[in-house]
Amino acid sequence: MGEIVYQGSFAAAGRALNLSPPSVSRIVSDLESNLGVRLFNRSTRRLALTEEGQVFLQRGEAILDEIDALREMMRARHRVLSGRITLSSSVAFGNELLPPAIAAFLGKHPGVQVQLGISNRTVDLIQEHVDIAFRIGVGGLPDSTLQAIKVLDYRLIFVAAPGYVSAHGCPTDLEELKGRPIVKLFTGSWGHVHTLQTPDGPVEYRVPEGFSVDAFRAQLGAVLAGHGLSLMHDYIAEPEISAGRLIQVLPGFQTEPQSVFAVYAHRHLMATRIRVFLDFIREWFKGRNTPTRGAAVPDESL
Repeated sequence: MGEIVYQGSFAAAGRALNLSPPSVSRIVSDLESNLGVRLFNRSTRRLALTEEGQVFLQRGEAILDEIDALREMMRARHRVLSGRITLSSSVAFGNELLPPAIAAFLGKHPGVQVQLGISNRTVDLIQEHVDIAFRIGVGGLPDSTLQAIKVLDYRLIFVAAPGYVSAHGCPTDLEELKGRPIVKLFTGSWGHVHTLQTPDGPVEYRVPEGFSVDAFRAQLGAVLAGHGLSLMHDYIAEPEISAGRLIQVLPGFQTEPQSVFAVYAHRHLMATRIRVFLDFIREWFKGRNTPTRGAAVPDESL
């Protein structure tokens, strides 16, 4: 309407809008029919707004100005990140590796708030309004509304405290583990049997009973106390190995790499803060990925 008033005729407005005069006339007629009022008084010589047309044009232009302001505000929110990101993570990964990464991200983007829920339960991203869930394996993503990117790989490795190695010696194969004290980490059905890659090929290793725990912190505490050696997630063990509090034993015997994925709901227009966070997390963990020789197997322990 504004262009018609500015140009003074349907024909001139059509040329400005790259529309034919009949098309402009039809659009106005349809709008008048929909509103139930006449917007223009028109004759072969003269075109003028009715009183209703003046009100409609004034209010319409004000609404369009508000839409433009809202659009600019949304663009500004994308330039300066703000809003909340809701995360879900399995226990060990969420406790050990995510907090430093989240803290570094918030240091760069202080306008963002992050809410992290830690649980071994598989959350429903859509129903529970979770933006990103960190999972071990993705099971082929049967839900077509979900997508995933790999964050990092990890393995289970054998470790022991220096005092344990001094007292019991360092084993050189699985046979030498028989009769030794072992700290076993398990969660439900996971953790009782592991497939190990060995110099002679893959073998099934049944972890002996003895001291069994269902929390990685209890496992780490028992191993640090010298109670026994253990199969431990490498990212839990690595800081202790670097500090000299643990030693990796049987380095030729470890599990295949498992993969941690960031799973998120597929959206045509993803909020910029979520996209930037995904890129940041992928880059943060990029340096500690190890090459994967086979498909990731879901690991329920995290």
